[in-house]
Amino acid sequence: MKKVIVHRRHLNHPWIFSNEIIKTENPSPGEVVKVEERKKIIGTGFYNPHSLITVRLFSDKETEFSKDLLKERINAALNIRAGLGNSFRLVYSESDGLPGLIVDKYEDYFVVEINCLGMDKRKEMVFEALKELFKPEGIYEKSDENLRKLEGLAPEDKLIYGKIPEFVEIQQDGLKFLVDIVNGQKTGFFFDQRENRQRLVEFAFGEILDCFCYTGGFSLYSARKGKVLGIDSSERAIALARKNAELNNLTCDFTCDDVFKALRNLHNEKRRFDTIILDPPSFTKSKKKKFDALRGYKEINLMAMKLLNEGGVLFTSSCSYHISNEEFLFMLRDAAKDAKRNFIILNQGKQAKDHPVLLNFPESNYLKAYFLKLI
Repeated sequence: MKKVIVHRRHLNHPWIFSNEIIKTENPSPGEVVKVEERKKIIGTGFYNPHSLITVRLFSDKETEFSKDLLKERINAALNIRAGLGNSFRLVYSESDGLPGLIVDKYEDYFVVEINCLGMDKRKEMVFEALKELFKPEGIYEKSDENLRKLEGLAPEDKLIYGKIPEFVEIQQDGLKFLVDIVNGQKTGFFFDQRENRQRLVEFAFGEILDCFCYTGGFSLYSARKGKVLGIDSSERAIALARKNAELNNLTCDFTCDDVFKALRNLHNEKRRFDTIILDPPSFTKSKKKKFDALRGYKEINLMAMKLLNEGGVLFTSSCSYHISNEEFLFMLRDAAKDAKRNFIILNQGKQAKDHPVLLNFPESNYLKAYFLKLI
């Protein structure tokens, strides 16, 4: 096993950046290397000289990456997710000791996302491990274009094993959802908001507006607490949201529209709501566009704040890692000031249990969410 020598590294952080490396023994791209600091081994990881993140550590010892190790890590991840039913994020990359690997489990169907060169070179091992551990009906690879580009990889979107039906039916907290694995956004469903959807049930009431509703996650959870209007710009997502409401015998209104435009129109029509949900997609994939993203977040939050009835509740979130919790809070305070409205924080939300946050890997903690009440 070839060596990479570093002069410093962040305490227990699983990434080694190019500017931290003093010397290498010229390993090949994707090769497993051991990392040394002052002649002491600090870990083993995947090497990619063409990436800013040059080494992604998967162990703090000198360890070969094998199918047995892979299966051991997947089983450990499964134990952490005990009690979540049959559908959840099974593997959350570095947080589960498997850098560059995401696996979502939808009943007996698995969606795999591979976003680093070292893991990509071992993808067949990943597929075989999943087959041996779970005997799945189907495995589909849907690897993110933006992240793979940084590793010098092309996007992947294809069936790997078995079959994938048009829709897979899953259950979340007693609700049924149809998931479109092949044509849906990301892997088909967003498990990371599960605990926030559960909490919303406590606070939601009256006239409810669900913005960026996608296939109806927040809408269905809150439908028994009031009258729901869900808005999303995707016709396909709205059609599936309607199917999901029917599947659960719930009444929700869904409309396809640009959310920014829809919020402005609702304001002009003097519509008001008791509960508003803002669960937008990430507005930025890089630090460079962070301030543009913050302007977008402020615009939708300002409009939502103006649309609230007295005593109303606003759930607002951001899945943009490049925007910190402090920046998100500052934006909310700024929006509230411009809206001339006062709020109390009812609850601070977080990403769900199947997206564990690794203490020394702040990059794993990306979801920011707040439940605000107008006073």
